[in-house]
Amino acid sequence: MVNERLHKSLDRREVLAGIVEGVRGAFGADRCIVYERAGAGTRAQVVAQAARGGTPVASAIELDGDLRKVFGGLTLRRERLPARAAAYGEGARSAVAIPFIVDGRVEDAMLLSFNEPHSLDDADVSVLGVLAFHVGLALSNTRLYERERARRRQAETLERVVRILRDTQYVDEVLLVFVVTVSHELPVDCVAYALEDGVLERRAVRAREASSFMPDNTLPREPLEAFLGLDEPSDAELLPEPARRALFGDAGGVLVPLRLEGRLWGAFAVRGSDESIDWPPVERSTFFRTLGSHLEIALTNAHAYERELRRAQERETLAEAARTILSHTSLQPLAEVMCRFAAALVHAERTCVLRWTDDRYEKVAAYGDGIDETLAACGFDLTLRAQRGGAAVTDERRVQRLIDGPGFVVIPLSRTASDISGDTIDAFLVVGSNRAVRFARDDLRLLQELGALLALALRNFELYEAMQRANGALQESNEFKDDLLAMLAHDFKGPLTVILGYCELLMENGTPVAEVDTIFAQTNRLVRLSEDALVLAQTQSEGFSLARARIDLCAFVTQCVSTASRGNPRVTLELPPDPISVDLDANRFRHVLDNLVGNALKYSEGPVHIALRSVGEQAEIEVQDRGIGIPQEELPALFTRFGRASNARRRGIAGSGVGLYISKKIVDAHRGGVSVRSIEHEGSTFTVTLPLAKA
Repeated sequence: MVNERLHKSLDRREVLAGIVEGVRGAFGADRCIVYERAGAGTRAQVVAQAARGGTPVASAIELDGDLRKVFGGLTLRRERLPARAAAYGEGARSAVAIPFIVDGRVEDAMLLSFNEPHSLDDADVSVLGVLAFHVGLALSNTRLYERERARRRQAETLERVVRILRDTQYVDEVLLVFVVTVSHELPVDCVAYALEDGVLERRAVRAREASSFMPDNTLPREPLEAFLGLDEPSDAELLPEPARRALFGDAGGVLVPLRLEGRLWGAFAVRGSDESIDWPPVERSTFFRTLGSHLEIALTNAHAYERELRRAQERETLAEAARTILSHTSLQPLAEVMCRFAAALVHAERTCVLRWTDDRYEKVAAYGDGIDETLAACGFDLTLRAQRGGAAVTDERRVQRLIDGPGFVVIPLSRTASDISGDTIDAFLVVGSNRAVRFARDDLRLLQELGALLALALRNFELYEAMQRANGALQESNEFKDDLLAMLAHDFKGPLTVILGYCELLMENGTPVAEVDTIFAQTNRLVRLSEDALVLAQTQSEGFSLARARIDLCAFVTQCVSTASRGNPRVTLELPPDPISVDLDANRFRHVLDNLVGNALKYSEGPVHIALRSVGEQAEIEVQDRGIGIPQEELPALFTRFGRASNARRRGIAGSGVGLYISKKIVDAHRGGVSVRSIEHEGSTFTVTLPLAKA
């Protein structure tokens, strides 16, 4: 019957509880008790019992000398017991006890007690020995099962922890998820610490009960240095007494160091009862070291994610600073914005921008209070112009080295390489903090990059001011040139008109025609040149505009051709039957037709045909000649300033090369177009298009 009960369960306590009643009845004992020694002390606790009449014994007892021998591996037979033997039950007069040996160790002992003097013979003791052997085998099986179940539970716990940590992105989130998951799965109390300035600071904690022991918020590193330097977990019993009580109180536990990139980052501690983590030392060390390795991997990924996120935010902030620089054209508002940017980037309380004036550094802009105290703390002399030692460096793109100390950073912004006395620094960005510690390396890097942007902005301001001065001088020179050209053209035309008048009088009075014709022709040429110069000056000025009016293009072209040709029989005019209405400036557009008709007569000895037609929503004026033509490769340059065909220059035909350029400018101002088709030695056709007037 006992063997059947032994095979029905794989739980240690169920195995022991299942045999006590059967053994008590088989041997006629008044009570059967199974004791388990508590740790390495002198006390034992009851794990299973059966008594006649149901009177139980105390749950825990002090071991006497006889029971210590039983737990040492001996069998006990006592026919007479002392009057006060609480371990054997109230009223017990005789007893027998046997140990249960499991894997070479005595962990439990079974005691049969009788209320009357009773002596078991050797056969009964032998039967009890066989029973103890079978119980030991059963307990060994339960231990193997429990170990396997514990390993399976450890593997499942690791799998769940890894799966949950894989979905976390931030360091604090990783630590919180870790301690909650570990505390729930084992179950134990769990706490995580991070190393900050030589002190372990608590970052996450999870206790099984609200009233449970709570570890200290901070721990000094020095007492735990020897244990944090190990690669293996450390048992709570090995730690110094103050650190052990701060972490675990009166319970046991494990301390596991955490390393990131080969450097100590922090640690986590697991606090539990003896049963919760009562595993073999090797298994426990392996499990928590593996658990710590997975936490280190998750922390490394979280640190990398936070670092990339922080750098993305920094890049966006710096990009915003660059956009701000581009949107400002004066120093003071830009300096104010940069001061706020610098304070926000590194969580500083005050910033300012200094720039050298005549004899001292002046504050261009400032943010926050107490900047004078920061300047005094960093030893900045506002009256002494700073210089870099060594040769001057002309590369303006180089990032300046900064000066930092407890609670302040000074970033040089610009220097004047043209100063022969040395490499002077004309501007600084000063950042101050209420914390009397140096800024972190990442903060210094951000301030250095922001300083480089601000230095570039200062350089751009200098270049912008120089460009403004150059543009002003150029504009003044251009206006002077236009005024001079207009004055010369206007004043040049007056005397020519007088000369022309006297030439006409000479011709009427009978003066030799050849000489007078020469004077008359050259004077006309000077008149045309002066008119071209005047129109050219007008088209180049910013005030060039049109005084448009709606006219009949047929009548206008007829009048212009008649004036330009002076009744020359070579000129023919083709007009449409219906009038064509356009909006144009007659005075300016007359110059276009004079140029085209004059060129056709000058470069051709044959007929010149002028045609006017309406095509769609445009009016076309076509001037065709049978003259020398224009080489094909020179057509694109014909409407540029001073553009002339090479064959005209070879033939010695006079011309300035600005007539067609002026004509195109006037036509473009009327939202029209001018083009040319030409074959050398055959002639040219110039076509002017104008938009028709809207009804």
